[in-house]
Amino acid sequence: MVKINEKKYKNAILFFAKKIQNGTLGKLKLMKLLYFLDFDFFEKYGKSVTGDEYLRFEYGPVPRMGEKILKKMDGKEIKVVKHKMPKGYNDQQRIEPLVEFDPCVFTKEEILMLEEIAGKWEKFTGTEMKNASHGEAPWIATKPDDVIDYNLSYYRNKYDEMANV
Repeated sequence: MVKINEKKYKNAILFFAKKIQNGTLGKLKLMKLLYFLDFDFFEKYGKSVTGDEYLRFEYGPVPRMGEKILKKMDGKEIKVVKHKMPKGYNDQQRIEPLVEFDPCVFTKEEILMLEEIAGKWEKFTGTEMKNASHGEAPWIATKPDDVIDYNLSYYRNKYDEMANV
């Protein structure tokens, strides 16, 4: 059974919801932000921030408890707003914070990583982030629907480093 840190999990979601207010923060993007947060942190410090495990699904790495935590938070700490899109596009679900995030639940290193992830991915869409995650070793080396091994983070290229090759 996965041992998540629910306080950090919820506050990471609140952090991203507060920080990324340019209309690009839907569920797909949030799930990828959590993935990059946990895997970048693991690569640097040997542990994840949320404690969740990630599954290799078609739309990229998905945190096992992500949907459950969002449902628990919806209407209390966050609001999931559905936006109708023009015909031919999927409707979007945007995540908006209802309360402030609590920086006290994070270490200094975790706050720095949250800031780094938000800054790096802020302007990207969820689809662009999905495509970036599909180019990494954790995604490539994992069978569909399997749990992604955190240790595979040591074998990935950073998305921006790949662009410079």
